[in-house]
Amino acid sequence: MPFSEREHTADVLMHVCGATRKELFEEAAHALFSVMFPSCANEEVTIHFTLNEDDGERLLHEFLSEILFYAEVECVALCRAEVTFTSSGLSAELFGEPFRREAHAGGTEVKGISLSGMDITRTDEGWSTLVLFDV
Repeated sequence: MPFSEREHTADVLMHVCGATRKELFEEAAHALFSVMFPSCANEEVTIHFTLNEDDGERLLHEFLSEILFYAEVECVALCRAEVTFTSSGLSAELFGEPFRREAHAGGTEVKGISLSGMDITRTDEGWSTLVLFDV
C-alpha cells in the first residue's frame, strides 16, 4: 500500500511509501489529494511548477505546501501529480478539475503541512516517510 493513515490526536498523519523517490513524492501528493478531494476523478486542469531545494524533507514539505497553495488560489480539486527531479529541486505537474462544492464537499480542509516527524528514509523496499497534514 503506497500510503496509510496512522492514528493522531488532532491532525491527519500518513505513512507514505514508494519504490523510488519519485514515487514517494507522488504518493505523498496522492495521500494529500485523498484527504482533500476524495471524489476528484477528472484531469481537465493542469498546473506546472518548479521548486529549488536540496534537502529531501524540505523539498517534500515545499512540494506539498505548493499543492495546497495552487488548490486554493486556482480553486482546483486535484487528483494526480507527476514529479521530475532536477539538479536543483523538482518540476511538478498537477492534474485535476475545477472545484465544485456539490462534487467536492466531502473532503477535509488541510491548512498546512508539518515538518514535524518528516524523515525520509531509504529501505530495502524503497523509500518511506511520515507526513502530518494540519487540519
